[in-house]
Amino acid sequence: MSDPSALFEMPLFEGLSDEGKQWVRANLSEHRLAKGEILMREGQRVTHQYVLLEGEIVTEKLVGGRQMFDDRRAAPTSIAETSLLAAMPLPLTFTAATDCYLVALEEETVRTLLNECESFRRQIFRSIYARISAYDTFILNGEKLAALGRLSAGLAHELNNPAAAVARAADGLRGSLDGLRQATRELVQNAMPADVVDTLEAWASRAPPAVDTTPPGALRRSEAESELADWLAAHGLAKSWLIAPQLVSNGFSRDDLAPVAANVTPAQLGAGIRWLAATLELRALADQAWIGAGRISEIVAAMKDYSYMDQAPLQEVDIHNGIENTLTIMHHRLKHGVTVKRDYDCTLPHVPVYGSELNQVWTNLIDNAVDAMDGNGVLTIRSRQDGGFARVEIVDTGPGIPADIVPRLFEPFFTTKPPGKGNGLGLHIAYRTVVQRHDGTISVVSNPGETIFQVCLPLAARRNA
Repeated sequence: MSDPSALFEMPLFEGLSDEGKQWVRANLSEHRLAKGEILMREGQRVTHQYVLLEGEIVTEKLVGGRQMFDDRRAAPTSIAETSLLAAMPLPLTFTAATDCYLVALEEETVRTLLNECESFRRQIFRSIYARISAYDTFILNGEKLAALGRLSAGLAHELNNPAAAVARAADGLRGSLDGLRQATRELVQNAMPADVVDTLEAWASRAPPAVDTTPPGALRRSEAESELADWLAAHGLAKSWLIAPQLVSNGFSRDDLAPVAANVTPAQLGAGIRWLAATLELRALADQAWIGAGRISEIVAAMKDYSYMDQAPLQEVDIHNGIENTLTIMHHRLKHGVTVKRDYDCTLPHVPVYGSELNQVWTNLIDNAVDAMDGNGVLTIRSRQDGGFARVEIVDTGPGIPADIVPRLFEPFFTTKPPGKGNGLGLHIAYRTVVQRHDGTISVVSNPGETIFQVCLPLAARRNA
């Protein structure tokens, strides 16, 4: 049979006298749960402190309409004392993972013990502190994981574009190689004059002109392609509309080709033009692959530097590199309407910081600025030395923050964003990182059309380093 006397072997009750133990025995009730039975549900009002003496209890929390596992608690352990003393609804559902034996103490009994028993009071406060610390860590880690998820989604999008470009270029290279091989064979078979071959080789090595992407420029390019295609067709080239765009994009017109056409046969001209077009296409595809691969390498390098992978967590760093890596990682948030202006003090000394944690500060502040501007505006980043501090200012051109809200910006869970857009932890994490981890300061000044977040970091080593 289960015996409530096991209660008095717990540190929670070790300071009780024999008389006190008898009093507790007289004021407790015993409960038994079968496996799967629910002791208390999330949101209900707590009326008792429970002490689990035998078995195990599982705690779950409702998240997004689903019950999510929180913890598994084995006997002996105290349950629900925090919610009871705070008169707050229960934050979790408690379910028996095995057959359980518990005792329950009414609120009046608990408050009497809290006032009269030192060991009970000490253990209750330790329990509350431990659970608050664990919950705080859980919430902050959850926000960091959520931020990492958002960054990962953006990175996946950013990597997908250059990766797709490389894949398209690689696929096109195979067809272009076949076309170049066939064109080279025709060039040899038609005994192309040496001086014409030299001209073609020089043209193939010529750097393409800058592309005019304006609407008038696109119209002029289309007209030039149509004109050159007609000229090529008139000189006997089949499917001239496929060849003309490649030649025009590299700056060729019929005026360039006419002198060559006057000195060769139609067959030689066709072989030479096809060889030139195939060579230019091959070069263009190789350039596309090179640019795409370079962009992928740039993003990967920025991510490695952003996370300070394979490096000591606390080190002296150029904070501009961290900001630039953050901008690279967040390119997907900036490219659709945000203009970034940089005003860096390049003489700023290196700063002793936790690099990856500080980059999360830049991420949160920049992300907040982009949201404030609704994705369109000017983001200015300035750096200066201010006495013994490095000062970084992140300025946005959003509508500004109401004066009554500014003092609350760094409070945990405070947000002015609509549901689903933010949970109020981004600026709180930035505050904790700057102030508690780096002994710095973070502040905000806001007026209509301009909001400035200012971060000051000590240039000397931190006292807690």
